[in-house]
Amino acid sequence: MARTKGTAPAKANTEPASKGEEKLRDKRTGRLSTAEARREYQRRYYQLHKEKAKEYQRQYNLTHKKKARGGRGKAGFSAPREVVRSTFNTTDLMHSPVEKTIRMIEQIIKGERLFTM
Repeated sequence: MARTKGTAPAKANTEPASKGEEKLRDKRTGRLSTAEARREYQRRYYQLHKEKAKEYQRQYNLTHKKKARGGRGKAGFSAPREVVRSTFNTTDLMHSPVEKTIRMIEQIIKGERLFTM
């Protein structure tokens, strides 16, 4: 097996896409610079494995739950309603304002709410 002198040039388009790429190419030999060769390799790798990546992403989305997105501002704000309790206890009565305590006692007497100790 014969060895080539130096490194073999990377195969790529001979026409540079922009002036920035023109500077990266070696003028004499037409070889790609390291950065350009890496970009070309990554582009080819992506093209070859695109379908496999899409299938992996689809499977991942099926098995993982997305985070709840809570938008910003008024539109994204949601205030869940408190669960209506069916009982009052002693601390509810002791630590509430007088007017509210009276309403609580009336609800207990009417049988709308229960009282627990």
